[in-house]
Amino acid sequence: MAERHAELKRKRRDFLHKLSNYYATEYDLVAVEDLDAKGLVELPGNSRNRAGAAWGTFLRMLEYKCEREGTHFAAVDPSGTTKECASCGVSTEKPLWVREHSGPACGFEADRDANAAWNILSRGIEQLGAGHSESTPVETALPVDTDSVSAKCVIEVGSPTLKREALGER
Repeated sequence: MAERHAELKRKRRDFLHKLSNYYATEYDLVAVEDLDAKGLVELPGNSRNRAGAAWGTFLRMLEYKCEREGTHFAAVDPSGTTKECASCGVSTEKPLWVREHSGPACGFEADRDANAAWNILSRGIEQLGAGHSESTPVETALPVDTDSVSAKCVIEVGSPTLKREALGER
């Protein structure tokens, strides 16, 4: 029996190593809920104890592998991630059995877990200080004449000038 337990423990640890390595090497940012793993372990019920311990182990592995790979890692406050609308930010109370999110202010609809994941990602991006991208992206264009560089210009994407140049007009 002890051998079987040790084998299961090794398999579980191997899986956590492979999964954390996958996330650390495949993504530029990994954002997770900063759940109280110790508190989960202390809950009554054996399966919750193992799940809490595994989550804490997974987060430690994930964090050091992200650091090793140069991947941003953000552990964010988990409060309200399932209640807050990922689209408009309005919070709505809902019982656990309700699996769909519907934004009361904006009408955004999504699976409850997907909505929470978007909130976790947004909080992770915000925690890193990246914020939101510009509302109007810009593109830097260099002149095409090779004799001398006359000037550099910045053209807003979608501007009439850029559209005319794309069509060959001036």
